[in-house]
Amino acid sequence: MPDQMPCYAVTRRTLLDACLAAGTLQALAGCGSTSPPTYQEAQGDGVRIFMIAAGWHTEIALSINTVQEPLRAVAPDFPGAQYLSFGWGERNYYMARAPTAGDAMSALFPGPAVLLVTPLYSSPRESRASSQVFELSLSTAGLDRLSNYLWAAFEKSGDGTPRRLAAGPAPGSAFYAATGTYSASYTCNTWTAEGLRVGGVPVTPAGVVFVDQLTDQLRSLGAHR
Repeated sequence: MPDQMPCYAVTRRTLLDACLAAGTLQALAGCGSTSPPTYQEAQGDGVRIFMIAAGWHTEIALSINTVQEPLRAVAPDFPGAQYLSFGWGERNYYMARAPTAGDAMSALFPGPAVLLVTPLYSSPRESRASSQVFELSLSTAGLDRLSNYLWAAFEKSGDGTPRRLAAGPAPGSAFYAATGTYSASYTCNTWTAEGLRVGGVPVTPAGVVFVDQLTDQLRSLGAHR
């Protein structure tokens, strides 16, 4: 079964980048100049995770074998998957099949979020060969913290299960209602950076709005690409 990444036209990225420029400047104004510490891979019990960057968007991918409870509750929705990729974004824009300029402008203002879970049937490096894929190593404790962070991002129904909204753009993928508020200064990339930080990767989420502001940090830490 093929793995697919949602495709976004260059004009859409250009529009969104231009619209978010003001938010970027505001966020960077409060960002300190202290460099993050050198990334030290977890020893012994190190568990591999992946950060995927494609266009303006980033996601976190975990091997299905490392997904623990309670996050494992979503695994039955993706039979046959070897990895699950988690991406957070503005609900209306992210879910739109053909987003308009109005959708992009609306995404600048605080609004509800959505979580896209995409099954990968081969390694992220193989299935997302056209994307930037960073391989990171977390301790078992760090993986537990990251898993809890991802689980907390799902808005739950009355019975405590994730609230599924619709099928996603890639085969087998699904959108779920998400917690948190998307805005011009808190984007999918901010959310990804916070998740990595929670897991033990010493990135600085403050000021992260665009993809490069996160990938540059990972490169400076010596993360495997």
